[in-house]
Amino acid sequence: MIKIITSLITNDKPGIIEQLAKIVTHHNGNWEASNFSQLAGKFAGVVEISVAEEQQTQLITALQQLQQADFIIDIATSSLSNEQAKTSHIIEVTGNDRNGIIKDVSSVLAKNNINVLKLSSETSPAPNWGGNLFKAIIEIQASDTNAIDAAIDGLESITDDLIVDITLL
Repeated sequence: MIKIITSLITNDKPGIIEQLAKIVTHHNGNWEASNFSQLAGKFAGVVEISVAEEQQTQLITALQQLQQADFIIDIATSSLSNEQAKTSHIIEVTGNDRNGIIKDVSSVLAKNNINVLKLSSETSPAPNWGGNLFKAIIEIQASDTNAIDAAIDGLESITDDLIVDITLL
């Protein structure tokens, strides 16, 4: 089996997932994982598809044809299976929003050799503070607990209003 990772951006409208799913099904692909969001009037996301090697070229060609329908498509392939099951952790980071907060958070994780498996972030009004509240949920893997402890210390030192919680999965 070949893994095809496809990212896309297009104008938001009903039926985008269905259109993509029909292509995958028509070429005997298996939709394994995805993450999609509507962002600023655009629909963006990524999907992992597994497909038999003999169907790979036809599926990729069909996905690329979406570019004619105003999709921005990027496709990567891999013969690797899903990551072996490893212990992962969830880190929740909450604090006042400011420019560069994602850069600072990701820098601390990288310096501690922590792999980001999934990152979801958002800002929302913080009425009591008069600004926006930043929140990120980050699924990570680390080589050892010392790296995680060091990362938490590093995250908490970014600013005094940042709250960091961690959950073992």
